Amino acid sequence: MNSQYNTGSRKLQDRFDTRRLADRLDERFRSRGVIDDDDRRFIERMDMFFLATADADGAPQCSYKGGDPGFVRVLDQHTLAFPNYDGNGMYLSMGNVLEN
Repeated sequence: MNSQYNTGSRKLQDRFDTRRLADRLDERFRSRGVIDDDDRRFIERMDMFFLATADADGAPQCSYKGGDPGFVRVLDQHTLAFPNYDGNGMYLSMGNVLEN
């Protein structure tokens, strides 16, 4: 299995007996590559999420995005849609999306 866990993660998982859980999560969420119906129902009832982006140089940005439940919609198995509220007017996330 192509795992996201490094040697340090594995050592701690073994020490605290969480390797089986980590492998199950890896199997369930990492290998699918699509948004299924269960995912859609979960996503579309949320009232917030965090959006991680990076600029052209790879500098990360993580922003809170919130709204009424249903403000995020699943358009298909690979695409989410959500409104871009002005917030503080900095447009860090959306600027990164346009740039990178």
